[in-house]
Formats: sequence, structure tokens, C-alpha cells
Amino acid sequence: MLGAKRSDRIASRLAVSVALLTGSVVGAWAQAPRSVSPTSPSRGTLESVASLVFLGAVVTAIVIVARYAATRRKRLEEALVLQAHVSDVLLRESQLRGLIITPTARVPIRRARPVTIEVAGEVPTPELREIILRLVRAEVSRGRSDVITEDHLFIGPPMHRAS
Repeated sequence: MLGAKRSDRIASRLAVSVALLTGSVVGAWAQAPRSVSPTSPSRGTLESVASLVFLGAVVTAIVIVARYAATRRKRLEEALVLQAHVSDVLLRESQLRGLIITPTARVPIRRARPVTIEVAGEVPTPELREIILRLVRAEVSRGRSDVITEDHLFIGPPMHRAS
């Protein structure tokens, strides 16, 4: 919801900018001198052409930025879905109750690079560490093939709860 309001605000600001630029082009056309020799372009005509070229460049830049933002948002949503699936798998495993394991998905800017899922936390034994990594890799390979799994799990002493 917040993203929609932000994009609406950006769109309205861009519309105002385009309207102001269009107004300046029309103003330049209106100020063109009446007596001009047919062989030389008037100053008003050159200003109008320059304004139109600038307006075209602005519109092109807006389209490029909007496409980039939409692609980035889509990739972030895909990464969050993947992160949620991995978290669910880890939470459902009974052997991992009481452990704090955090999967974090990171998305690179370029589409050609793979998504990275980082699994961080502290486990009491190397066997649990291997179980966690096996579960994460199995879940990741089920959905996508271009995901890199990074291991940031540390083996620490078992924690005893005070009664």
C-alpha cells in the first residue's frame, strides 16, 4: 500500500514536470519572430527543437527508471517468497525447535546474477548444521535452480534453560 502511494506521488510529479516542459515549448513557439529568411532557422525554432529533444530525453529516462523499479520490485518479491518458504520448512522441523535460524534472501541488481539465500544462526552440533543445510538446499532446489546458499551457521555450546 505504501509503495502504491509513493509511485502515485512520483507519477503526479512527473506529469507536472512534463506539463511545465510542454508549456515552455509552446511559449517558445509563440515567441518566434515573424520575419525570418527562408534559408536560416529562427531562434524560436531552434529553441523549440532543443526543448522537444530535452523532453524526449526526460521521457526516455522516466521510462527506463520505471522499468528498472518494476523489475527490482518483482525480484524482491520473489526473494521474499523464497525466504518465507525456507523459514516455513525450518520451523516445521521438530529437531530444530528452540534454535534461532534466520534465512535471508538477497537479490542482486542485475537479473543475470543468482539470488543468494544466507542461513545464519547458532547450532549445538555439526549434525544439526548439516540437517539445516540439507533442508534449505532441498527447498531451494525445489523452486529454483539459480539460487546460491551461503552457510553462516556457527556451532556453539548447547544452551541450557534456567528453570
